[in-house]
Amino acid sequence: MKKAFLTFALGVITTTISLAQDNKKQNIDATYICEMKLDYDQTMKNVPAEYRAQVGPMLKAELDAGVFMTYFFKSNSKTSTFVLEQKVGNAQTQGGMIAQQMAAFDNKPTYKDFTATPNMYYKEVDLGAKQYLIKDVIPDYKWKISREKSEIAGYQATKAEGVMMDSIKVVAWYAPSIPLKDGPTSLAGLPGLIVKAEFEANGATMIYTLKELNISDKELKVTLPNKGEVVTQDGFMKAMKELQEKYKEMMGSGVDTK
Repeated sequence: MKKAFLTFALGVITTTISLAQDNKKQNIDATYICEMKLDYDQTMKNVPAEYRAQVGPMLKAELDAGVFMTYFFKSNSKTSTFVLEQKVGNAQTQGGMIAQQMAAFDNKPTYKDFTATPNMYYKEVDLGAKQYLIKDVIPDYKWKISREKSEIAGYQATKAEGVMMDSIKVVAWYAPSIPLKDGPTSLAGLPGLIVKAEFEANGATMIYTLKELNISDKELKVTLPNKGEVVTQDGFMKAMKELQEKYKEMMGSGVDTK
């Protein structure tokens, strides 16, 4: 009888602790390093023939050195931001071609709102002539948690695999000791902060790895964006495709796009 009661009591205590962790508001300030891997030959196919002789050597040198970017993640457990540091570079130089393009395009934070039902993410995109505000539901990545463990940035992490945009495989590692269902870019939904994630996008392999994390009792204020034409992720991708086609037509007709 005593043994049964002890087992029941331990179960209640464990559940209570678990719920307390889920409800605990943590203010997190973290740094991630993103490594971008590109195939040289595939990338050169996207460069107009007349520029390949000039671009080729610089691109190869940049890829050989490695392309790395720093991102800052901030969360108050209810909302979060993830933004690229504008001072970018690779292993040898400050800001190669690829890093400069990323800095020009990905120059606004990604926001997540976990107070909304369903949970939402926001992304401002400034294309110069037009500004968009991507507002969409945080995807269901259909995570499958494995038993594989690893230590990442000093945290014990568990491996999980998911799918983004219906077909892109995502490998993520999350830290159960950080009870925050969040992570880099729009990734979320695991029972712990995602401390490493890897996936392929547009011919590039993206690897986000936690470098440093600080937890504070001081509440972090996050103001969600409201500027730009509001579109879903699919709507934005359609607009980008149309813009790329228009750009190709202009390049093919010899129009000066500067």
